[in-house]
Amino acid sequence: MALSFKIGFAETMTHAAGSTMTARLSCTRPWLRLAAFIPISVLSILAPMVALVVIGMFVPGLDDRMAALGNQLNDNPLRLVEESIRTLIFAVAMGLVSISFLAAACLTWRAPLGQFLWPGRRFDLQLFGVGILLMTAIQILWIPFTLRMGGEWRPPVFDPYYVGHTRILYAAAMTGALLIAAAAEEVIFRGVVLRVSGLITRRALVLCLMNGLMFSAIHLDPDPVSFLQRTLAGMGWTWAALRVGGLEFAIGSHFANNLFLALIWSPMSTVTQAQEVSWVVLAPELATIAIVVTVVEVLARRRAGAGPSPVVPSAA
Repeated sequence: MALSFKIGFAETMTHAAGSTMTARLSCTRPWLRLAAFIPISVLSILAPMVALVVIGMFVPGLDDRMAALGNQLNDNPLRLVEESIRTLIFAVAMGLVSISFLAAACLTWRAPLGQFLWPGRRFDLQLFGVGILLMTAIQILWIPFTLRMGGEWRPPVFDPYYVGHTRILYAAAMTGALLIAAAAEEVIFRGVVLRVSGLITRRALVLCLMNGLMFSAIHLDPDPVSFLQRTLAGMGWTWAALRVGGLEFAIGSHFANNLFLALIWSPMSTVTQAQEVSWVVLAPELATIAIVVTVVEVLARRRAGAGPSPVVPSAA
């Protein structure tokens, strides 16, 4: 049994290392292109941020809202309206940055967009849906554990303290905004960063660790437990991207995770606040990663058995 597990693990590692998400983007001077991409990528991130600042100078209240994005809102019956506006602003900013970052990568390596998202095939809606359903189910399972650990449960969409129509507005805004934000983060980290990292190494576990650490670091959360939580989540989504050869599952899972927290747990500005977290919360996080890895492996093996997906035809 131990031998069969060892063989299966080695086979899985080999498949992950050979993922289309780490295939060489260009055989022509790849390291020179990488060196050129670094300053271009920095400019691609700064450009939309500068544009938003300039726009904020002409749109009343926009600059103040952008400056206060990381702050928790005061609780009042109309709080969810401002929560919605702030989250939409954040999503637009993230979307613009990810598009600019992706465009910079495409120009540098002269590759189509799909090469950084789901190389060699079309978008797979089924993978996206499975990611949503799986993470939603996992989040529901962890509610009793979190409450037992002393967590406060105050679902904003069910709380009568907030005005009725604002809860509907909040639910709609969170759904759209968090989908954009999750997709943007996945495009940046599990798309462009992962593909570029493939120039350095194709070792799956190293790529997962590198990507998870970068993903967690960008959130600037000083709490070590929260940092590890995000690192583990980033590693899980990186593994998913490697094994299924695309971002669909990771986007769906990431989106469902954030949406569940914002709708069913507490208002968005509370969820995003940096806070000290007990080390015990790493237990469900590790269990979540184990479930995600198992489901992703089943999906990957089924896809491998079904044969290759149709390739997107190249433009004439």
